[in-house]
Amino acid sequence: MRRILGLTMVLSCLLTGAVAHADEEQRAAPERVVSINLCSDILAADLVAPGTLKSVFRLGRDPHDSAVAHLLQDVPPNDGRIEDILHFAPDLVLAHRYTSPFTLDLLRRVGVPVVTVKDARSFADIRDNIETVASALGRAAEGRALIARFDAEMEAARRDGPRAPAAILYQDLGGAVTPDSILGRILAHTGFSNVIANENPIGLVYPGIEDVIALRPELVAIGIYRPGQPSQASALLQHPALHLYRTRYAHEVDLPARDWNCSTRYVTAIAARLAATYDGMLMRELAQ
Repeated sequence: MRRILGLTMVLSCLLTGAVAHADEEQRAAPERVVSINLCSDILAADLVAPGTLKSVFRLGRDPHDSAVAHLLQDVPPNDGRIEDILHFAPDLVLAHRYTSPFTLDLLRRVGVPVVTVKDARSFADIRDNIETVASALGRAAEGRALIARFDAEMEAARRDGPRAPAAILYQDLGGAVTPDSILGRILAHTGFSNVIANENPIGLVYPGIEDVIALRPELVAIGIYRPGQPSQASALLQHPALHLYRTRYAHEVDLPARDWNCSTRYVTAIAARLAATYDGMLMRELAQ
C-alpha cells in the first residue's frame, strides 16, 4: 500500500511539473506591447507576435542605430515619456534596466506590467536578454530558436589560428574596448589579441593617438557610428598620424554601430566581419 501511495505521489509531482511546463509554453502572449528603449526594441522586433508591437522607441527605427530598423518602419515611435506610452494602452512595456526609474515606477503603479533588459557584457547576457523578452511575450520556443541561431553564428565565427594578431577596436571620441566588454570578447573569439589590457566597469578606455600607435596593433577595427556624417566625436578617428598608421602599417576594418549597439544577437555580424578579416590576414601571411 505504501509503495502504491509513493508511486502515486511521484506521478502526481511529474504531472504537476509537466502541466507547469505546458503553462509556460502556452502562456497567453500580450496583445499590446510597447517598447521604450532601443535595446528592448531590437529584442522585441525579433520575438513579438505579428501585430502586437504597438510602439517602439524612436531610435529603433533609425538604420544608423538599429539592426532591425527595416522591421520597424511601420511601427509608431515614442520618446519614452509616460504620455507616449499610455496613449497605446499597453498590456506590456519593454524597457531597459536603466530606463528612467520614475517612468518605470509610474507604469507599475498604474498596473502596467514592465519587463526590463540589462546591459550585455557577455554572450551569456545576450542569451539571458532573449530569454527574458521571449518569456514575457509568451514566445519561449521562438526565444530558444533565436538563441540556437545566435550560438551557431558565433561558433561559425570562432577562430583558433596559429597566432593571435594584435588588434585594437577604436571608436568615436577615442574609446578603445577592453577585453571584458562584449566587443573585446568578440575580438578574442575571432582570433585576435586585444592590445588593451586595462579593465573598467564601462568597458572602454581612452588612449591617446600616440599610445595607440605605440601599441603597434596589426589590426585597427574602427567602430563607425554614422558613416559619411562627420562630427566632433568622429574627428579623432581622422587624425593624420592615426590615418597614416592605419593605411601603411596595419589592416583595417569598419564595424557599423547598428550591429553592436545594445549588444544583442546582431553582434554576430561584427563577429563574422572580424573572422573574415582574420582569414584574410592569415592568407596574406601564408602567401608571403
